[in-house]
Order: sequence, then structure tokens, then C-alpha cells
Amino acid sequence: MDLSEFIRDISQRKDLGIVSHLEKIPDRQAAYAGPAFTINHALKSAYEKLGITGIYRHQAEGIELVRGGRNVVIMTPASSGKSLIYNTPVLEDLLMGQRNHALYIFPLKGLEQDQLKTLNKLNKILSATNCLPNDIKELASIYDGDTTAYRRKKIREDPPPILLTNPDMLHLSILAMHKKWERYLSRLRYVIIDEVHTYRGVFGSHAANVIRRLKRIAEYYKRDIRFIACSATIANPKGLAEMLTGSEFELIGTDYSPQGKRDFMFLDPNPRSSPYTTATNLFISSVRTGFKTIAFAKARKITELMHAWVKEKAPDAAGRISSYRSGFLPDERRDIERRLFNDELSGVITTSALELGIDIGGLDVCILVGYPGTISSTWQMAGRAGRRGRDCLIVLIPLPDALDQHFMKNPQAFFLKTSEAAVLDGANPHILKPQLLCAAAELRLSESEPFYDADKFRPVLNELEREAKLRFWEKGGIWYPRVKYPHRGVSIRGAGSIYTIRDKNGRLIGQNSGGRVFFELHPGAIYMHRAMLWKVIRLDTGAKEVTCVEADASPYYTRPSLNEHTEIISEDFSKTTGAVNVHFGGLRATETVLGFRKKLIHSDQDIGEFPLDLPPAVFETKGIWFKVDEGTVHAIRELGFLPSGALHALEHAMIATLPLFALCDRMDIGGVSYEFNHELGSPAVFIYDGSEGGIG
Repeated sequence: MDLSEFIRDISQRKDLGIVSHLEKIPDRQAAYAGPAFTINHALKSAYEKLGITGIYRHQAEGIELVRGGRNVVIMTPASSGKSLIYNTPVLEDLLMGQRNHALYIFPLKGLEQDQLKTLNKLNKILSATNCLPNDIKELASIYDGDTTAYRRKKIREDPPPILLTNPDMLHLSILAMHKKWERYLSRLRYVIIDEVHTYRGVFGSHAANVIRRLKRIAEYYKRDIRFIACSATIANPKGLAEMLTGSEFELIGTDYSPQGKRDFMFLDPNPRSSPYTTATNLFISSVRTGFKTIAFAKARKITELMHAWVKEKAPDAAGRISSYRSGFLPDERRDIERRLFNDELSGVITTSALELGIDIGGLDVCILVGYPGTISSTWQMAGRAGRRGRDCLIVLIPLPDALDQHFMKNPQAFFLKTSEAAVLDGANPHILKPQLLCAAAELRLSESEPFYDADKFRPVLNELEREAKLRFWEKGGIWYPRVKYPHRGVSIRGAGSIYTIRDKNGRLIGQNSGGRVFFELHPGAIYMHRAMLWKVIRLDTGAKEVTCVEADASPYYTRPSLNEHTEIISEDFSKTTGAVNVHFGGLRATETVLGFRKKLIHSDQDIGEFPLDLPPAVFETKGIWFKVDEGTVHAIRELGFLPSGALHALEHAMIATLPLFALCDRMDIGGVSYEFNHELGSPAVFIYDGSEGGIG
């Protein structure tokens, strides 16, 4: 059965539901660089041996800009050859005898491994023809948390021209101990930031400060670094790259690579079935038909549920499918990636963890279980299928969610919609404070500091002084830290400490961010890992450990019950929209997990509510608030509705639609509605960033 026959089969199957829309996206031929564009002959020959027989126009444009000394951000889809744009100028320098070093920064370890494979192949070809300088023992190395202590020392002492790392190791090791990296940093010329669209929110705000610290260190070693950034489709790639680095960029935004035909189907599930059951049945059919398939679910819990259901319903396919998500141990993730690439796996059910450009080979079918939340993520996930010009099918199965149903009823609104903007806030004082401390430990902060305006940041510096973390030497006009390596106490992922999840015998099962632990791993919670169900029996906040026991064939999952409250700290400004005056400023949010509900897996029916006694999470953030006038409240009552329910619905509608404009998840946003707010003396709605200090 080919894809067109498979689409006809789906359309006729009433058990799956109704195809409400089928968008046919035609194929596209490649456009190549003209004869005037040339690259180093040895490198061109090496590319040809890897099967790269031509340079696309967007690749040539990017390479020429880098050669001209410009910072470049490339925004083209998956499998459009972005890595060739940064590999070419880096390798050309080496082949011409210029010993410039390059730092490749990836947000995930899997991306480092992926790029190292390509560089190792190029190294083997170029070394065989004696094109590289004789003293280069290896072209590239990975330096991350999985690198052994012995290997790290060898890399520092004799660094390769290309170092592949992640922002965490740049923060914790390279910058923190920059004097040990002098041989490498004194030759640093290129900094590549891959998947730049992932640097948003808390992570992006931290990363912007880490890059600022890198530029500061580079100036200390008298290096003028050149940035090359790669992005998925977003509304503001140039603006995001400039926010992240503080440097000006040129944008390459037109894709000239080939693209196969794509069929994009909206599949409305059968009313007697859940979207998850529909997705599971479609996944099984696709894999059994012989198509290599990926399914994206919006939650880790659903990923594991679908994996369990596939194994139960299709035991013949159980050995050829896997789940994949954050929280898996590094060896588990690498093994799944390898098996996908080598065609040992026919299908994978994942969260957004496989949205990024890890090369997992050619995929034929992509199933989206629920609208991913943003147009940008939708096309990024869809781009995992149909790589290298293959035809593919993308199926969106909606959840009973406002945005999902909106696009199901208005499919053209989806296909005409542009991507959202990515936001970060590097000046968030809760992020800036630990970052300033790290910067001072690397090189003393001075009053005439070019990278940090001392007058602008003085309130944060004064706070660090009061906490006895920084000391100011008035005569020298410098701040210096009281501790040697403050970096170890600063997580740039910014969601709290990492909790380890173990069984009652102490065996490691997985990991979870401390920012979500009360919500997902409270006592009594059902935790799912690789299609196995675990019940949490103990949460130790002191040891940062969660203990579980196996929960065989549990017919239910758990969902926390929350209580939220906000206080106004400060008002920055207000704006009148229609008849409503909307205020923006600082808020103190208190979120408490009061208990949890058990819900049947197959029907979503509540089967019980259970109280918990957990401490509240209190944090300061940024948000908006507005009063609701008594006339509106009266009109709600006249229509026979409860004002409390209507205000709550409005709050949820605002949260649900915000991701139409900003590149974020609705879980990044908090909100609370009041039938009467004592602080404002009226009904009111508050919407806020769900992270300490706000994320822009």
C-alpha cells in the first residue's frame, strides 16, 4: 500500500472518525547556487563523497555572509542543510592553515552526537587525502556531562579545532574555568548556536546571560567572535538571535532545498472514541502497513499510555516501537535514536523531545495527537517526516481543546497563520542575579564594565552585597565574589533542582524537574516510564528523591487539584483596551497542590478525589490584571450563568489563546479569577508568567 492508498483507507474507516480537511502541499524542486559560487576544492570533494553533489542557494548566501564577517541566522525547515552553512567556513579556515577554533552549542546532547557523526566522516575523508594540518589529531570532540573526567582533561590540554557542547557545560566548565581553556579560547572565532528557537523563556533568559559572559571572556582573550545561528520557523528569528547574543545579524529565510509532496490531514475522532484511542489505532495501522511513523503527544503521561496501549493491542509490533521523552536516562535516549536511524524501530511515540533536528532517518507518517500549541512547533514536528524530498503524510487529531477545535472548524486559518514570536527576558532580576555572580567570579566586575551597565544593574549588585555573595572594593571600583565557583549552584534550565526517581530498592528509574515535582510526583501520583506504571509512595524534598512501586495494570491516571492566589507588588504601566483598563506589573503568585483526582484512563471519568498536605510554591513574577465591571457581572447573572464560572472561563480562554501570539506553552502561563478581589475591590482576572521573575 502506498501513501495515497493509505489516505483513502483512513478516509473510509468510520472507527477512526471523519477527515474534516485534507490539504495537499505540492512538491518543490531544489534551486542551486550559481557557477560564481565556489568552495574549497578538497572540501567540495569530501562533500561529494558524502552524497552532497550541489550547494543550495540559501546555503551559498549564508556561507558568503559568514565569509564577509557577518553574524548570520538561518531559518529554514528541517533537512534543508543548515549545518553545511556553518561547517563550510569553519573547515575552509582549517584547510587554508588558519588555526581558528569553533564552538558548536546545542540545546540537547543528542544533537551533539548527531553532528559529531558528520564531522567524523568529513575528518576521515580529509585526513585520508592529507588535506588537514598534520598536528590536528582529531577534528572535533564532544564536551558535556557524559564526557569522562579523564577525557575532559585531555580536551582542555589539547583542544580540537571544533568543540561540541551545550549551554550547561559552557556555563559550568568552559566559562567558570576559562583560564584552563586559554589555548582554546585564545583562538576562538566561530560560535554556532543551533536550534536557536529553543532559547526562550527561563532557559533562553539564562542562555542570553551565558552568551554575554562568553563575549566578555572572548574580549579578555582579544577575540572577535562570529555567530552563526540556526532556527526553525518563527516570527522573529533575527530579533531572537540579537536578544540572545547582543549582536546584529543577517537573516537567511528562504529555503531552496527540495521537498516531497505532503498531505496534511485533519482527522476528527469518532465521538464514541477518545483522540488518544484514535491516534493509537492509526499508529498501529501505519506501522503494520510498513510506514515508518512518529506520533507526538502533548504530555509525557500520554506518551507512555499510548506506548502501553500499542503493546497491548499489537503485540506483533511491540518490539519495533518505543516511547521517547525527557526524563529518560541518557543511554536510553541514545539507544532509541540509534535504533530509529538504523531502521530497527518502525515507530516512536514521543513528546516534543524529538521535535528538534536529531537525524532519525526517513519517516513517512507523522501523527500529531492534539494541536502542539504553536504553529512553529506544528511545522517543526511535521518536518520530521518527509526528509530529503520524500513524500509524507501528517495527521492532526484534535483534543477537546479551544484551539484544537478552532482550527478543526477553520482549517484555512491554520494554513494561513504565520509563526509566533519567541520571547525571553535576560534582565529578569531572579536570573540576572546569579548570572552576575558567575560573571564576577570569571572576571571582576568593574564600574566601567562594557558588558554590564553598573548603574542599570546596581540594585541587583547591592542585593548580592547585602547577601554577602559579592564584595565591593571602592578604591579599585570592582566587585568580586566571596565564593570561588558560584556556577555550581546555578541551573540555567531554571525550573528548580532535579529530582531522581527510584524504585523501593533504590534502582534509578528516571528524573524530573523540581519545578513540576509537586504537580506530577506527589504521593499517590501515577508515574509512567517506558509503558510501565509506577505509583509514588514517597516524596523527599530534602534529598530531592521520589520513591515508587510498580502499579501493574492501573486503570487510572492522576491529576493535581490546585489553589492559586495573587498579590500585586508593583504596577509598571496600564493600557486601556475598549472599556477595560489593563495593568501590567509585578505579582506575587502562590500555587498550592491541595490534592489529586483519579481519572479512568479510557473514559477520563473521575473516580475519586484525595487530599494532600504539601507546602505552597510562592514566587514573584510579571503579569496583567484587570477589573470586571458590575454591569458585566449583572448581565452574566441575567443570562442565567454564574459569574465565578464565567470569569474562570475567560481566564482559561485568555491562557489558551496567548500561544497564538507568543512562542510558549499554556503551561508556562498561570492565572486566577476572582468573583471579588479584596485588593482591587471588584471582580478581577489575573494572568501571569508561571516562572520566577517572569520570562518576557
